[in-house]
Amino acid sequence: MEPAVATKLVGFSFQFIAGKLQKMLEEEAALLAEVQDDVRDVVAELRSIASFLTAMSTRRNLDDQLQNWVQEVREVAYDAEDSIDEFVCRLRSTPYDERGVKGFFKHSLHKIKSLKARHGIASYLKKVKVQVADIRKRHDRYSHSNEAFTSSSSDAATRSDMVFSDPRIISHFVEEAQLVGINQSRDKIMGWVMDENRHELTVIALVGFGGLGKTTLAKTVYDDPVIVGGHFPCRAWITVSQNYNIRQLLKQIIRKISVNEQQIRDVIGCRDASLNTEQLLNMMDESQLVQTVRGHLHGKRYLLVFDDVWRTTAWESLRIALPLNREGSRVIVTTRIEEVANTSCSHNHQFIFKVSPLSSQLSWELFRRRVFEAPDYSCPSELENIGKDILQKCNGLPLAIVTIGGLLASKPDKKLEEWKDLRDHLRLEIQTNDMLSKINQILVLSYNDLPYHLKPCFLFLGIFPEDYEIRRKRLMRQWIAEGIVSGIDGFPAEKVAERCFNQLVSRSLVQPSQFNDSGIVKSCRVHDMMLDVILSISRKENFVVLLKEHPVIPQQYQKIRRLSWQEKSSGLVPNTDLSHLRSFTTFGEEVPLTLFIKKRWLRVVDLEGCWEWFPVHPKSFSKLFLLKYLSLRNITALYELPESIGDLQNLEFLDIRGTAIKELPNTIVKLQKLVYLLAGPRRLHFPKGIRKLKRLVAFGMADADNVQLLQELGELVDLQKLGISFGGSSLSLGMLEEISALLSKLNGSLRSLKIRHVVSSDNLKKALDNVASPPLLLCKLLIDCKLCELPPWFASLNLVVKITLSETLLQPEDIIVLGNLPALVNLKLGLGSFTTVDLGFYGVGFPRLKILKIRGYNVSFKEGALRSLEIVKIRFPLESVDGIEHLHGLREVHIRTRNEDIKEKVKNIAANHPNRPKCFAPDVDLD
Repeated sequence: MEPAVATKLVGFSFQFIAGKLQKMLEEEAALLAEVQDDVRDVVAELRSIASFLTAMSTRRNLDDQLQNWVQEVREVAYDAEDSIDEFVCRLRSTPYDERGVKGFFKHSLHKIKSLKARHGIASYLKKVKVQVADIRKRHDRYSHSNEAFTSSSSDAATRSDMVFSDPRIISHFVEEAQLVGINQSRDKIMGWVMDENRHELTVIALVGFGGLGKTTLAKTVYDDPVIVGGHFPCRAWITVSQNYNIRQLLKQIIRKISVNEQQIRDVIGCRDASLNTEQLLNMMDESQLVQTVRGHLHGKRYLLVFDDVWRTTAWESLRIALPLNREGSRVIVTTRIEEVANTSCSHNHQFIFKVSPLSSQLSWELFRRRVFEAPDYSCPSELENIGKDILQKCNGLPLAIVTIGGLLASKPDKKLEEWKDLRDHLRLEIQTNDMLSKINQILVLSYNDLPYHLKPCFLFLGIFPEDYEIRRKRLMRQWIAEGIVSGIDGFPAEKVAERCFNQLVSRSLVQPSQFNDSGIVKSCRVHDMMLDVILSISRKENFVVLLKEHPVIPQQYQKIRRLSWQEKSSGLVPNTDLSHLRSFTTFGEEVPLTLFIKKRWLRVVDLEGCWEWFPVHPKSFSKLFLLKYLSLRNITALYELPESIGDLQNLEFLDIRGTAIKELPNTIVKLQKLVYLLAGPRRLHFPKGIRKLKRLVAFGMADADNVQLLQELGELVDLQKLGISFGGSSLSLGMLEEISALLSKLNGSLRSLKIRHVVSSDNLKKALDNVASPPLLLCKLLIDCKLCELPPWFASLNLVVKITLSETLLQPEDIIVLGNLPALVNLKLGLGSFTTVDLGFYGVGFPRLKILKIRGYNVSFKEGALRSLEIVKIRFPLESVDGIEHLHGLREVHIRTRNEDIKEKVKNIAANHPNRPKCFAPDVDLD
């Protein structure tokens, strides 16, 4: 498996780099005039090698010589990408705009450097041509000396496939004693299958990532005595798999539903009695096979299971063979791909069943039943803690629990030291122990099925620690910064990255953990077992190096490209070469900054979570020419940025949220490629010249302390996210006019707006009232200032999904305005948001509101109010909380109060509510 993965990743690298060179030819023709022929030659060679690697990736067994050749190819590909990126950036970069003699000399110096860069790329490309030619020669020598292997590759592959055992077969033969935690799911599926009131053909999809037990669940339904006893006269189980053949699948169906030979003869009009059924089937084309299946199933109640479907095209090809009768027929589809589930259940999504991991309690029960003997399956007390440690690694995955349990069951003595050894070296055992190898074999199928452009996106998840909650935007922006994802044919990189992320979710390779107010996945996690697969591949591909408990000694000849510094890391061995580092991410508290300072190939530096920050040299960033992503988020000890931040001419993303920085250096305005400049929650003073950052789409929280800043912000016409804060007890007339003008200028782009006024004053309301062209495309809005009443244009915010209010001192009737907003999903009402002490919800307002957060008010809900509300969070109510029982859609209720009577009342209502919502009522410190 590993060599195939290696060649696929190298194939991606070469295709990607060849594409970069081709793009250079198209976009930089004038600059590349002297080296166009060299570029074309390298493009042709790289694409030729990539094609070879793609073809070779289907082989199961590659010897050491070929594997070494593949590794050499990969390293040349990475080196080529580094140099190409640097060259492109140097050619395209323009010096910071300065006037006068100083500006003249800077422009002159830039031209000289461009000439030097062109000469540099010319000599570099000649060097690459030689390297690629040498690689080609070595491959040719290797191929000639192994012609026997090459010529017989198809035969070898066939023989390999014949002896290869599909690990998924275990799902078909699970002992009844091991069917733990499946009863509730089975009963639900059986209810759908046996529903006598539903006469039309119904498709049921079981979806989830590999090893969750989808096939086992389907098999328990398929083999249920009621079904086997004849409820469905026609019944067939068809395994589809990744490499399906639709004609072969149709033939399987015909065999299993017992179509008689005469029916087959009638379809093809054959009267030759000497031909048997198989010969007749082989004579049929696809349409005749479909006709045969449809003809036999017509008028019958049938149950078909299509197990392990990977493609919507496979489902569509099978679907046309299924007659839409009204006999109560059922089809069950198992799949890892959400798109397949959605397509197969396109007429009724209520029959999509998402299979989930087992709880810790059910995991332990399944483990005991697999390891120990009946009837009580008891575990010796000295082994219990070790067993639960092993289960924690399985993270509710039935495949892993059953497989690892089987290994322990095979050891009759049940020795404590053996169990400890397995716990401490489980990752290695899964990779090397034949009994555990089926875990990796099943999980890696999902990786192998990925298109080449998604493979590095998936492997990049390996930089995050186990059970880490990965924010979608953070991941996508790092993909873009590294060049793993880029724009395609005018389609922006952000949209491409979002599509790639959604495909990983759809393929069940990551599990969503949080959703935003629009229902989009906000963050995700990677299952521990899937993370092991990622890290196993990454080590072999030199994709990422992890620094954890022990010092890392890089493999010989491998250059460290991506480094993930995780908690309790003891670092690298001395003199480790980091000169080729392109990505550095930390999840530790203390990190020596020398790891990334002056590393010229770096694209990504993510120090989020690095609590300790040491003073850095003023020129610390001056050498990071390729850097596109810099996150210093939540470094609380960071008080300033060095002037050298302005040298990061290619920086696109800068995050300093959660730091102690109050003022940015003047050089920040040199970053003319900056797209995201994120700060807050404290107010941040920005220098003059922000108007130069024309590409900004996200900006703030800015200290809007002068008219000029507001005027400059109005020139950033692409701004989608803006946060501004005002000081002083009263704003001048000029400031108020500019605030109104600013919001009008940005009315076509603004999607998120935060406005704060640190001192209570109602004259900011005048500015909001006087906005000539309001930003009606807003989706998110936060206002923390005195309004007394909502501006008139608030009633027209038809797209807003989230509103946060505090210190607004609104009137009770303003709740009606909010209730009429058709898209509002999340409403947060903080202290001082209304003048009244009582907030009541009644009538038909808030049609889509799902999340309501209220602080410091008495709250009441009337019958029929907030029909869509799912989560209510109430903090420190003054005296009362009433009517929670009227919230019919409630799933969660959170109450935080020192009033024990209110807390107990809410808990009792939740306990007796028909939905049985989760109730969170933490104790509050009275001090």
